[in-house]
Amino acid sequence: MLRHIYTTMKITLRDSSPVVLTHNQCSCVAGTVLCNHTVALLFQTAHYTELNMPVVPPVHSCTESEQQWHKPRTMGVKPGPINSMVFTKPVPNRMVQTGEWILQRHGGAITRGLFRVTEAYSAFSIEDRPLVTTMNMRPDKPLVESAFGIVQEGSVLSYQMPALTSRYTTLHTDTPPTPHLPIEGYVILPCDLPLVCSEEEQLHMNSLSVDLEMSHKIEEATREQSSSSEWHLLRKPRVTASRFREICHVRGESSANSLAEPILKGTRQTAEMRRGAEMEPTVAAEYSRLANVNYSPCGLVIHPSTPWLGASPDGVVFDRTEYPQFGLVEFKCPKLCRLQICADGMWLPKLKKSHAYYWKVQGQLLVSGMQWCDFVVWRTTWCKEYTQIQKCKEQSEKK
Repeated sequence: MLRHIYTTMKITLRDSSPVVLTHNQCSCVAGTVLCNHTVALLFQTAHYTELNMPVVPPVHSCTESEQQWHKPRTMGVKPGPINSMVFTKPVPNRMVQTGEWILQRHGGAITRGLFRVTEAYSAFSIEDRPLVTTMNMRPDKPLVESAFGIVQEGSVLSYQMPALTSRYTTLHTDTPPTPHLPIEGYVILPCDLPLVCSEEEQLHMNSLSVDLEMSHKIEEATREQSSSSEWHLLRKPRVTASRFREICHVRGESSANSLAEPILKGTRQTAEMRRGAEMEPTVAAEYSRLANVNYSPCGLVIHPSTPWLGASPDGVVFDRTEYPQFGLVEFKCPKLCRLQICADGMWLPKLKKSHAYYWKVQGQLLVSGMQWCDFVVWRTTWCKEYTQIQKCKEQSEKK
């Protein structure tokens, strides 16, 4: 076993420009010449000089320095599943070819005759058979989807590389195109608030200004919402719909300052928020089936007339039975139901107009220009799933 070998070094520098090494000595076996220990010491000395340190800083132990494990990452690298990783060469203007695309181009669809591998190599000895014959492939096994196309059930690809699920739900194909948000031609009338901004405040407001084309591009680029770094960056300096009720009930300067601090600091993702984001695709598919609507995700909506405001609806909905046919949807997935819900469905709770969720929905309608929004509550009670849908219309009265 190797022991820790400590070396003693000594260097002499001439105070000139540039600095000249006049003498060096090290206790290692190569100390008579310029060894690696001496070179490392020279680099470290140059580093301290760049930091303007007159002396060598003390070495703190792990118990003397501040702990780092409790500090989470903010906008750094986020962990993710292995099957979402994409390995490509850094070649510009090169499309990534998936396994399914290669299969369609070179081989077409998989037929069940291709799975008769064991029968094809039955005359071969065990030593001469290829490795594919050990996978127990049979034509009577059911086929399942994967990221590389159709594979047999039980294949490694079926669970290591599952099929990519689309966030879009299309039950009706003969529909008009989904409108860009905010709606073109929709104008938010200015309020009669007598407010004069300072020069610094006016510069900040000017930095938030966008035109309609930019608003549409922002909404399209941030449809992943919390998984998008642009979404976090663009909504941070703005007042979002989730804060509308708090802001409209501010009384006094101290109350405004106490509310402005968490808005500027940002909101950390809680366990409930993470759970809602994970369950959103499932809830969206179930909602689309129950309401018989088309669903598509939505990003951050910013209106050019009020660039300091922002709203992030959970999706845009196409409903044939409504007028206008396009609206918004907002999902809520509470972990625990605070009220008992009758199993027969005779009594359903209704969203209070004084609740923050109602103000949030109204804020989304205000910024986007839509006229209605489905407020969907999906919850599990006693191992049963309940889905409640409430239609919220735009309220034009001002308070």
